[in-house]
Amino acid sequence: MNKVGFLFGAGSEISYGMPSGGKFALDIFRQSSEPGKQKLRDMRENVDKRSAYASRWLPKDYDKKSISSFGQRVFDIIIRDTIGNNRNKIINKINDFDSLAEQSAKSIYSESPSDALNSLNECIKKDLNHDIDYMNVNQQLEYNDLFKAGDSLFSNQYFATLLYYYKDFEGFENDDKSVLKELIIAIFQLQIGALSETLSRNLEDSIFKKDELNLDIFDDLGGTLNVNYEAAGIAGLKLLSNEYKKDNWHPIIKFAYNIIEQIYSDVLDYKTLIDSNWHFLYNPNTEWGKFSKITVFLYTVQEYIKNQVKHLDKNKPGYYSDLKKELESNKLEQSVIGTTNYSSFIEEVLNTNVSFLNGGIDIYYDPYMNSIVDSQKTDHILVPLLFTQSGTKPMTSIDMSERYVDFYRSLKKSNLICSIGFGFNQDDEHINGIIRTLIERDNRKLVVVDTDNSKELTDKRKQLCEKLKVSKQTNLDFITVDKYTRKTKDDHMWYDDLLHKLNDIDSE
Repeated sequence: MNKVGFLFGAGSEISYGMPSGGKFALDIFRQSSEPGKQKLRDMRENVDKRSAYASRWLPKDYDKKSISSFGQRVFDIIIRDTIGNNRNKIINKINDFDSLAEQSAKSIYSESPSDALNSLNECIKKDLNHDIDYMNVNQQLEYNDLFKAGDSLFSNQYFATLLYYYKDFEGFENDDKSVLKELIIAIFQLQIGALSETLSRNLEDSIFKKDELNLDIFDDLGGTLNVNYEAAGIAGLKLLSNEYKKDNWHPIIKFAYNIIEQIYSDVLDYKTLIDSNWHFLYNPNTEWGKFSKITVFLYTVQEYIKNQVKHLDKNKPGYYSDLKKELESNKLEQSVIGTTNYSSFIEEVLNTNVSFLNGGIDIYYDPYMNSIVDSQKTDHILVPLLFTQSGTKPMTSIDMSERYVDFYRSLKKSNLICSIGFGFNQDDEHINGIIRTLIERDNRKLVVVDTDNSKELTDKRKQLCEKLKVSKQTNLDFITVDKYTRKTKDDHMWYDDLLHKLNDIDSE
């Protein structure tokens, strides 16, 4: 029988109720840090004061030192990273504002999601006395020439609607209008921040349109424009981190808030925050405050995931239950199943062993020994092994290296590799490298189950080749499905098409 190796990412669990990677990142900073702080206190009490670990690794009077956590002061780092790394994505996302409207409307009118947009349109007509088709501002608003790339925003009718609500609607109650003002400003600030970052990067590359002199005195002239990150997006992030009584909001305020949340969830990047703090796990003696912050953060992430998993339904339709059915029917045989997700939910559904490539909520890491442990029965301070968006040091431990090698060797024995919900992003280079080697050197075929219906197959292959840095486009294939039904446009389930592709390989 043909064997398939599977790689699952965050997108594979959305149908079960787990948040997307971006929503996950946003929610982390809404969590209380107190459970994480208490966990660190408990571990600290179990440390043997007579040990070399306590006397050499930990600071003097470690048991009396205060325990800190990340606060809103780190938002400037997050926004700087988000705008710096995802500026084009932010611009494109906001310019396509109306595409976000349908999903936002569904969250408001959840009792009738299929008719949600019509319900929103009826609300707009009732409040503003005009249909949505009358909501236009592209003849009234236009950026200056430096920011022309953002003008598409003003052609979006639902964004125009927000402006007309703020300008003309007199039926708001409580502080609804002031919240709407904050939301609109947050949209503008994030877009202008991204546009400014793009302009700044272009200036840094070269301030000259033409330069045939090539003098070294010009080298330091670029980068003179600095982005004010406080005004570029921190206000929006703070807005999303606050608790509001949303049930009392007017529907248009809920609509605008949900769109802001969608945008931030899709672009938020806190890699630098983790990169710049992870190494403090190895220096508690001299950096106890920063050591405690990253430790508390990792336990806060763990607690958040555990709380999410409690509400997941193993019997709900999804990729895991689909695969379980196919495996039980002997139509498919897996060589290995790997995941970049953190909970054991996948193992509970599939009832089989899974390779956790980015750690997991039940796996712990000892920074002192640079080793992975399966139990907390120790007198050392441990942290959950969770590669959120970073954390490279644990990859140097022999335990993690073995996992990657075993995963690679199992995939090499597969007839086909199938990826579901995995993004092949830059932060996943430790996994991308495995897939790259299998495609380029071992001539294995990768099939990606994908929900993007807007691109042709050739464009998808080209884009994935660029992400993976591979040249063998013919070794890449896609199964494009509806994100809710997991069916192709021909009404086939994704696994049916996967079986067809397996049979094609077998007949070659």
